[in-house]
Amino acid sequence: MLELVHIQKKYNYQNVLKDISMKLPDTGLIGIVGPSGCGKSTLLNIMGGIDKDFSGDLLFEGQSVKRKLTRYCKKHVSFIFQQLHLIMWLSIMENIRLPQYFHKEKFQSKNSNILDFKKLKISYLSLGQRQRVAFLRACYHKRILLCDEPTSSLDLQNTRKIMQLLKDQSKQRLVVIVSHELTLIEEYCDQIYEMKDGKIINHIQLNDSLPIIFPPNKKKRKTFPYLCLSLHSLFSYKRRTFQMIIGFALALICVLITLTMSQNFERQIHQYIYSLVPPCSISVQSVHQSLNDSFIEMLKGHHEVERIQLFLDDYEQLGISFKGGRYQESQTLFIGDDTAPYQNLLLMCGRMPLQNNEILVSKSTAKHLCIEDIKELLGMKVFVWYKYQTKVIPIVCHVVGITQNTTTVDTFYQRENAYIELLKEDNVLKTIKSHMGIIFINSKEDRTKFLNELRYKYPQYKFIETGASTQKHISSTMQQIKIVLYVFSSLAILSSLFLIGEVMFLNVVQKKKDYAVMKCLGAGFLDFLRLILCETIEIVGIVLLIVFIIYFQMIYLFNQFFKQIIINGVMSLSIDFSLIIKIILLSFIMVLLCQMIPLVYMMRLNTANTLKG
Repeated sequence: MLELVHIQKKYNYQNVLKDISMKLPDTGLIGIVGPSGCGKSTLLNIMGGIDKDFSGDLLFEGQSVKRKLTRYCKKHVSFIFQQLHLIMWLSIMENIRLPQYFHKEKFQSKNSNILDFKKLKISYLSLGQRQRVAFLRACYHKRILLCDEPTSSLDLQNTRKIMQLLKDQSKQRLVVIVSHELTLIEEYCDQIYEMKDGKIINHIQLNDSLPIIFPPNKKKRKTFPYLCLSLHSLFSYKRRTFQMIIGFALALICVLITLTMSQNFERQIHQYIYSLVPPCSISVQSVHQSLNDSFIEMLKGHHEVERIQLFLDDYEQLGISFKGGRYQESQTLFIGDDTAPYQNLLLMCGRMPLQNNEILVSKSTAKHLCIEDIKELLGMKVFVWYKYQTKVIPIVCHVVGITQNTTTVDTFYQRENAYIELLKEDNVLKTIKSHMGIIFINSKEDRTKFLNELRYKYPQYKFIETGASTQKHISSTMQQIKIVLYVFSSLAILSSLFLIGEVMFLNVVQKKKDYAVMKCLGAGFLDFLRLILCETIEIVGIVLLIVFIIYFQMIYLFNQFFKQIIINGVMSLSIDFSLIIKIILLSFIMVLLCQMIPLVYMMRLNTANTLKG
């Protein structure tokens, strides 16, 4: 089955193996003996495919496997190492079942009297106990079992037991043993090769090899193998992993809170501008003449127009109060917006205005006017004050309704140009002089398209999108702020990713022997890649769990702070789930990229040299 053809090996310009040729059977117990330093272990590593730096050829079932040693080792070879190389961060049973992480076939359990210590940690085991664990780990069925001093740490009773188990194994596969104990080898082995100074000096045939007996092949893989193994690996250095997770979590929390606040502040600013200047309005200005009735009627003839509000040249609205007679600024509530239309508003109580002297007030304005129950405002008489040149003029109105909306500035709603009609009725206004007005259009219409149409039809008037320049300026400013925030956020994430990369690379360096053992037990590139993916999922999952718990709590606390202390509930932070999804994807990709350097380092390890070191 296995044939070595003119194998030669040099190490530091010294010949370790010199023209070795061997032809080994399909089954049987083969012993290799010789003094220390004669090349026995090196020869065993070449047989197992973990030492690739040699000349000559290695044949398996008549086919050369020199160019595919990794695949050959993964599929056909199992090991018992001289230094055992148990993985300290796995339990005894996980060490024994380690091949199951990388193969589908069921593990073949062998009795080796470990019941008395199987729940202990590896570090608490004696050398003999570790030897038994290493033997059980190698009982995973492959065609070839290579043993480097498998009984060197056992007493005579356990030595004979292990040798008998190896003898039983040799009925199903080829077992090759390297040992100094010639008496033991002669008692149990079928063939003996004696080495000296890198050469085979003697070959003794004691028994004929038996026909190979294949054991039943049961497909039963360990449940979620890579998740289990990656979790053990990740938390093998708990303090380091905890520091890495906390560092990354703090960076993500800072980024999430920063971006959430910037987006919410921008949204609040835009809403504030919209509350002052509706986005579905266009201002019209006339430089040389007043806006006359005929022009207003022509504008109303457009189906897009819902309302036109005029601003009188010499009149300024000062606010509303409950007392008439003499104007007192301290008892007057300043109204920031008295021109807003009341279409599409939801009433909290009352009704819509039917007369010119009837008004609606917003919910927030009603609270400012009435300390107790705001419904008491319904039907109350209020005085709306206007300033004309040096005179202050009151107009009597009645509150007939309260809307559900909360406005940034105090607002009341009237019928279209109602205040002009009221001023006329009081004989205060003789002639209408207005060089500016606001055209409210249907929110479903394209404002830009209608604006271009107005400019084309009425070139003598100036039409401007209300709030457009302000919105543009604010958007430009917020974009610059966002860029700065993104830069600082990127620096925070990069610093945490550097920490993750450093920790993961250090883990690989400290566990390089463990990964070399995994390679010998069948782990390939895809297995290590799956381990990396699972570690990434676990790191990101734990970090995001911490982040979201803290993030939602901070959002809640911020909202309580804004509501009770800063701005009386007008400002609030809302959770942007699209931002959360982006953070999750970005975190996974970046942590995965941080794992690539350790993965490359892991795959480039020289297995034989690593196990010797």
